[in-house]
Amino acid sequence: TTRFRRETLGIIFQEFNLLDSLTVAENMLVPLMLSGKKTKEAREEMQHLAKRLQIDELLDKQVDEVSGGQRQRTAIGRALIHAPRLMLADEPTGALDFQATKHVMELLAELNAAGMTMVIVTHDPTVASYCNHVLFLKDGSIQTELFRDEPRRVFFQRVIESLSLLGGDEHHLSAIRPT
Repeated sequence: TTRFRRETLGIIFQEFNLLDSLTVAENMLVPLMLSGKKTKEAREEMQHLAKRLQIDELLDKQVDEVSGGQRQRTAIGRALIHAPRLMLADEPTGALDFQATKHVMELLAELNAAGMTMVIVTHDPTVASYCNHVLFLKDGSIQTELFRDEPRRVFFQRVIESLSLLGGDEHHLSAIRPT
């Protein structure tokens, strides 16, 4: 189980689950260090990903010295650093502003197009609109589902319409499957 998670699975937790005693860089490096990757190579990969997540200026800061959104992007970086084949994400952009959400979701969509499968749980219709399959859950059961076959902006409207028909802000279980 440990090897499967270390090699195949990435998890973005809603509560970040970062190690407060480590810096932003060290938190992102944990998965690579556990897998035995060489330090120099691991640091290069981490710096590249940190730049993509727009947290490269924060790498030497302790986790308690950065904002909630910066912690969120650190947690996303930690989940992505080992290039998992399957990503599970619980409200991956919950602590992010609109622009950071857009940036992160574009990155996740790009990784998906390269072959990473993702399952995302969210209440955010914007996040759901980046996915290609959305299940709407209410009281533990699937109420409806949408498949994306149009531009994201059009799909966003379909997500909003489905939410309104279900009576508001329900859980979405969204999947970005490789195309």
